[in-house]
Order: sequence, then C-alpha cells, then structure tokens
Amino acid sequence: MQTSEVELPDWVESRIDAPNTNRSITQYQVAKEFVKKNRPYYNVSRMHAALGGNVSTDTVQSRLDELVERDVLKSEKVNNGFIYWLNHEDSDWPIPSDVEVEPERTEPTVNEWKNYGYVQLAAFSLIIVVIGTAVTLLGTFQTGGYYTTPWGASDIIAVGLSAGIMSYIGLFVAGLLWIFDVDELPNVGNFS
Repeated sequence: MQTSEVELPDWVESRIDAPNTNRSITQYQVAKEFVKKNRPYYNVSRMHAALGGNVSTDTVQSRLDELVERDVLKSEKVNNGFIYWLNHEDSDWPIPSDVEVEPERTEPTVNEWKNYGYVQLAAFSLIIVVIGTAVTLLGTFQTGGYYTTPWGASDIIAVGLSAGIMSYIGLFVAGLLWIFDVDELPNVGNFS
C-alpha cells in the first residue's frame, strides 16, 4: 500500500465507518485505494495486492461488500468473481471501450459434463461392450481350433454376448436419462 495521503470525497467519507484500529483493514483504506488510483475497477485479488497482501482475501472481500452495501461502490459478477468500482458519475466505469467482457458461461465444462450420471453410465457401457466383444472373439477363435482354454467355447461366447447385451441396455438407459434430463434416479426405498 502506498503511503501518499489522499482525502476522501465527502460523499464517500459520509457513508463509511470511522477508521477502527482494531480491524486489520478498514473501509477507509479500501475506499482510499479507489480514490487515489487511476484504475476504473478492482477485483478482490487486485485490491488484496494493492493493500499490501497482509490480510486475507476474505477480509478484503468483506470490506468491498460493506462498501457496496453503503453505496460507495457498485459491483458486478464477471466470470467467476466480482469487480468493484466507485458508485459515482465521475467514475471511469462502465467497462472501458477497449475491454471486451465474456458473457457468463451457461454450458458445462468437460469436467462437469463427465460427472453427469448418464455420461458415466454410457462410458461404463462402452467399456463393457469392448470387453464383451473381446471375450466373444476369444470364444470364436477357440471354436476354430486355434487354441484351447479350460472353458468351453460356447460358454465363452455366451459370456461375451451377455456382456454385449448388458452394455446395450446401459447405453439405452443412459440415452433415456439424457433425453428426459434426469439428474439422479430416485431412491426407491425412501418414501419420506
């Protein structure tokens, strides 16, 4: 934090708490950063750095939110956080003309998508169909006399085909869950 003294405008000073020496960071210190800097806006991490980084980001977030409640600052959600700017007509906000803001994301990320139940069921079913195909081929090659195993060829083929059928049932159920947008299957044993 820079040591240059900046006087707060009356409209800011009248809305904030008196400086409290018991607090690690005060509303006054945060408001002073907005007034003395040429930045049009701050986010929590940028303000944390501007204040010297000696307090937690949660404390900085709390002071910023307090100033929003007192109409000293305005805030807006951008991506995964908030940005703050002075609530004054002379403020450099809204966003400068050379900055392009991305819209809020509405589609799931790949990691979020992989956690959907129907995707996991479909992936498991595809693994089972590959294993079932391999087992069926093993039984087929044994029937041709290429090699022998302790199990009969018809038993091996039956296991492989059963795995294939089960995987197709799994894919069908995953498709139904996807089509009807069912997040989770209800707990059948719980009627409360």
